[in-house]
Amino acid sequence: MQRIVLRSNTGLTLVEVIIALVIALLVFLALMQTALVGIDANMRNVLRDEAVSIAEMRLEAMRNIPYTSIASDTGSLSGYDCPTGFPSAGVPVERNIRNIAGFDFCTSMVCTEFGGDGNCATSDADNKQVAVRVGWKWKGENYTHSVTTVRKR
Repeated sequence: MQRIVLRSNTGLTLVEVIIALVIALLVFLALMQTALVGIDANMRNVLRDEAVSIAEMRLEAMRNIPYTSIASDTGSLSGYDCPTGFPSAGVPVERNIRNIAGFDFCTSMVCTEFGGDGNCATSDADNKQVAVRVGWKWKGENYTHSVTTVRKR
């Protein structure tokens, strides 16, 4: 009687399994890094959208006051983490954004008159230019958004 021995060399060795796991790990790490970059870009966009909203809010508030009351900001931003080179006079705005409670935005409104004596608060000019600048820091980088409008008497 003849013995039939079935041999199969089609299985995986331990080395092949380890190599496959290392390749899968590298792929997953690359995907995680891509996701983190996407999340960070999304957060920067959320912060920029909030800065646009704050600038529009400040301009709308300026539009709702009497023409003769329009003046540049005089409040101090000392003690707030404003971007480098941001004006020291302004108004801080604090917002809750996603999981960040009390995120600080620095705002500065500068009024310039067209003609007149150069002082926007005591201006006799018919037109005033108002520039609102919003600044913030995210992960050590400085960001700003500016909006400018002209108001007529």
